[in-house]
Amino acid sequence: MINRHAFFNLKFLKRRLYIICSFAILFAAGILMPKHAYAQEDTTYDEIIATLSIQNIGSAEIPAIILKEKAYLPIRDLFDFLKIKSTISPGTDIISGFFINPAAPYVINRMKNTILYNNILLLLNKNDIIFAENDFYLNTDYFGKIFGIPCEFNFRSLTIKLTTNIELPVMREQQQNTMRQNLTSLKGNIKADTIIKKHFSMFHLGTLDWDIASLQANNFKNNRLSMGLGGIIAGGEASVFVNYNSSIPFALSNQFYLWKYVNNDARAIKQVSAGRITTASTVSLLAPLNGVQVSNIPTTYKKSFGSYLVSSTTDPDWIVELYVNDVLVNFTKADGAGFFTFEVPLIYGSSKIKYRFYGPWGEEKFSEQSINIPFTFLPENHFEYALSAGVIADKESSKFSRLSLNYGLTKRVTIGSGAEYLSSAPGTKLMPFVNASVRLGASLIFSGEHTYGVVTKANLNYRFPSKLQLDVTFAKYVPGQTVVRLSYLEEKKAVLSMPLYGKHFSGFSRLTLDRVTLPDGKFTSAEFLLGGMVAGISANITTYALIEKMPIIYTKVSTTFRLPKGVRFTPQLQYEYEQKKFSTVRAEIEKRIFRNSFVNFAYEKNIIARSSGCIFGLRHNFSFAQTGFSAKQSRQSTLISETAGGGLFFDNKAGFINANNQKNVGKGGLVILPFLDYNCNGRRDKNEPDVLGLIVRVNGGRIDRDDKQAAIKVSALEAYNKYFVMLDENSFDNPAWKISNKIIEVTAQPNNFMLIEVPVAVVGEVSGYVYLQSGKTKNGLGRIIINIYNDRRQLVGKTLSEFDGYFNFFGLAPGNYTASTDEAQLAKTKFKNESQPWSFKIQSKK
Repeated sequence: MINRHAFFNLKFLKRRLYIICSFAILFAAGILMPKHAYAQEDTTYDEIIATLSIQNIGSAEIPAIILKEKAYLPIRDLFDFLKIKSTISPGTDIISGFFINPAAPYVINRMKNTILYNNILLLLNKNDIIFAENDFYLNTDYFGKIFGIPCEFNFRSLTIKLTTNIELPVMREQQQNTMRQNLTSLKGNIKADTIIKKHFSMFHLGTLDWDIASLQANNFKNNRLSMGLGGIIAGGEASVFVNYNSSIPFALSNQFYLWKYVNNDARAIKQVSAGRITTASTVSLLAPLNGVQVSNIPTTYKKSFGSYLVSSTTDPDWIVELYVNDVLVNFTKADGAGFFTFEVPLIYGSSKIKYRFYGPWGEEKFSEQSINIPFTFLPENHFEYALSAGVIADKESSKFSRLSLNYGLTKRVTIGSGAEYLSSAPGTKLMPFVNASVRLGASLIFSGEHTYGVVTKANLNYRFPSKLQLDVTFAKYVPGQTVVRLSYLEEKKAVLSMPLYGKHFSGFSRLTLDRVTLPDGKFTSAEFLLGGMVAGISANITTYALIEKMPIIYTKVSTTFRLPKGVRFTPQLQYEYEQKKFSTVRAEIEKRIFRNSFVNFAYEKNIIARSSGCIFGLRHNFSFAQTGFSAKQSRQSTLISETAGGGLFFDNKAGFINANNQKNVGKGGLVILPFLDYNCNGRRDKNEPDVLGLIVRVNGGRIDRDDKQAAIKVSALEAYNKYFVMLDENSFDNPAWKISNKIIEVTAQPNNFMLIEVPVAVVGEVSGYVYLQSGKTKNGLGRIIINIYNDRRQLVGKTLSEFDGYFNFFGLAPGNYTASTDEAQLAKTKFKNESQPWSFKIQSKK
C-alpha cells in the first residue's frame, strides 16, 4: 500500500539565507548582545560569510571579518582560491610564498605587523592584520595597494568585488580549461543535449567597424579612414570595407567586398564566395582578385592527429592567441624581443592558422597574421576540391583560375592535383600541378609539389624524442619563369628548434640557415635565437649573419623588467661585430596611469648614424573605442600621430545594441535568456518571467553579464564555428528549477546575435510509504520499485523505496500523475499489491 504525499517547492534561498544569517549575527552581536572581545589587541570584530565576486571567474562564499565597517579577508583562503602559493610557518606567525611569479616573493609577519613584497617592506597600521581560525585576516585595502588586486567591500550587501588587470593563475587556469574544451571539440568528443540549427535570413545589417588615423610630420600630413559594414544577404555573409587615404586618390582596387555562403552539412558544395576572393596560388597575385570561389571544404574539422612547431614575432610582452580553423586552442606571451612559439595541432583537412595579439595594458592588434602549414592530410577515402576563377585588378585585367583536388589515399598518405591558368602569362598559360603529403611513423612528415614549368617544392619535418624539431625546405624554380615574382633559381632552408626547460629557466632556441641561388650568385644567411624567462626577467638574444663578400654579423639583446608601481622597462642593445661596437641603443618605459589609460616614453640612439630620438605615447581605452596619441622628436623632424577605432553590434530581434572597442564585422554572438517555464512545455508563454543568476560557460568568445539583467551576451564568436553553451542549473538558489538541455550546440552566424531562450522548468516532488500489512501491523518494505505515470499513462519516472519503506521522487512538471508498485518485481518476490494506483497532482504556484 502507498501512502501518498505530494508537494511543490518553489524557493530554496541558499545565498540569501547566508546573507540574512550574516545580518542577523551582526544585529545580534552589535545591538542585542554585548560586544565580543577577542584576545588580539582587545579588538572587537564580527565574523561573517561574504560573497566574493571576481571578474570573468564568478562568485564564491568566503569567511570574512568586519571591524568598524571595514572588511578583512583570510589571506590563505583567498590566495588558495586565486591559485597563489602561500605557506604558514609552524608557529603560525608568518605567511610566505610568491605572487604569481617565483621571482616575486612575499612575507607577511603578523607579530611584526609587516609585509615584505618585491624587496619593499611595508609597516602596517595597528589592527590591519587579525589572526583568527588559524589564518591571517588582512584589511581589504592592502590587497589592492600591495598586490594589485583591489577588493571593494559593500557593507549593505556583504559582497566583495575583486577587479584586476593582472592575469591571476585562476584566470589562466580557467582559460586553459576553455582551450582544453576547444581541443576536445576539435576531436569531436563533446556531446550536446540539443542542437540549435541555423536560421535563414534574407537581409540583416548587424555590425559596423571604424578606424581613424592622422599623421603629421614637418610639411607632411596624412589622414586615413576605414569603415566596415557586416550583414546577411540571402542567407550568406556580406562584408564591405571602405578605405580612404588623403595621400592617394580614392580607387575601387583599395576597397573590399565579399559575399560568402557556408553550409557545412551539404555534401557537394559547402562554401560559395563572390567578390574579393583569396586563394592559395603558385602564381604571384600582386593585385586583388575579383571572382567566384566554390568548394566542398568545411570551415572546421574535428579530428587532430599531431602537432607542428611554429614561431614568429610581435611586440615585446604581448599576449598571442593561436586559432586553428577559427577556434582558440592556445595562447602565450612574447618575450622581451617579441618572439613567441606554439605547438600547433595538425587537423585533418585544410588547417587555417592565425594569430591575434593583445598588449600588456589591454590594447589589441586588430590585424591577424595567418600562417601556412606545408602539409595537407585528409581522412582515408575523403575527397576535397576548390575552384576559384576571376579577374585580377591589374593593368591587363588578367584572367585567373585555379582548380585544386585532394584525396585521402590512406590515413597517412594524401595525394592531390590541379591546374592554374593565367591569361597574361608568357608562353604556356595553363600550369598543371601535383602534390602529396606522407606521414612516415609518428615523427616524420614529408610533402612535395611540382608545378609544370614553374617550380618544384619539398618539405621535411622531423620531431626527435627530445622535442627537437628539424624543418628542411627546398624549392627549385624553372629558369626564365615569370609567374612567380622572384628572381630565385633555388631556395634551401633548414630550421632547428627546441624548447628549453630548467629549474629556474624556461625558453626556446632556434637556429635558421637559409641559402638562396640567384642568376648572378648565391648568398647565405644564418640566425640563432635564444629566448625565455630567467628570474622573472623576459630576455631574448638574437645573432644574425649574412655571409657574402662583405659579411654582416650583429647580435641584438632585448629584455623586459617588471618594476615597482606597475612600470614596465624594456631596454634593447645591438652589437655590430664588424664595427666592434654597439650600433643602436633603445629603452622604453611604460605604465598604467589610470584604469584604462597608459603612458610610455622611449629613447633610441643609432650610434653609427649619429642620430637619436625620443618617443612619447598616450593611450586610453574607452568602452566604445581605443584611442592613442604619439609624438616622436628627432634632430631632423617631429612626427605626431593620433588614432581611434571601435565597433558597433546591433540586432533588433534580440533587442541588443552595443558600442565597443573591438572589431565585430564577420563575428557572431549569442543572447542567452533564461525564463521560468511554469507549465514545462519548453516554450515561452505569457506571464513567464526572466530568471536571474544563470551561470553560463562557452568554449570561446567573450561573455558579458549584468547581475541586474537575466540576458547573458556572448560576443566575438568566430563565424560558422560550432560552440557549446554549458548551463549550470546549480547556479539557481531554488533546487526546484531545472534545465533539461544543459549543453547546447550552436553554430555562430556572422554579423548576427542569435537569441537562445532557455526554459527553466519549475518541477515538484512526490514522496510516500510502501509497507507490508499483517493484521494491524505495518512494516516498511525497502528496495521496492515505484513507477510514476502521467495522465496519458506514459512512464515519466521510477524510484526505489528506502529500507524503512519511504520513497521520494523529484523532477515532476505540473500535472496529474499516478504512482504504483512495479507488478513484475512483486511477482518475482511473491508479493501482491491489493491497493489501487494512487493519484496525485503537482500544482504550479506562480
